[in-house]
Amino acid sequence: MEEFDRKIPAGAVGYFRNCLKNGNVEDALSCFDSQGLYIDRSGKEMKGLQQIEMAMKSLCILKPSIVGSAAHVSIVEDLAMWLDKWTMTGKTPDGHPLEMNGHTSCILKRNEAGIWLWLVDNPFGSAILED
Repeated sequence: MEEFDRKIPAGAVGYFRNCLKNGNVEDALSCFDSQGLYIDRSGKEMKGLQQIEMAMKSLCILKPSIVGSAAHVSIVEDLAMWLDKWTMTGKTPDGHPLEMNGHTSCILKRNEAGIWLWLVDNPFGSAILED
């Protein structure tokens, strides 16, 4: 498995995307703070690890390859805002190809061990505001 330095935001993001690509729900879920929030494409908020796990299962079944570009990170003490553009490719459970793209707007929180975790994961950014 590829090595990722989760003590820097880019490494945490790379690790998370690798977990999804490998279909590893448990490891993907480990990327979230216990108070985490995941926002889906419709803008629905899933709070806490139990709800976020459902979203991770839906993503991991696709085993998506997610490639980010134009990343920007702003850090204030133990909080970071991560913005980037991404493209995702994968296959639906019935074998149909899937391709999506978007703009991530996330807040990460550094835990006591120095690992960056998702506090708010909004992979669709401002697109959730569109009709």
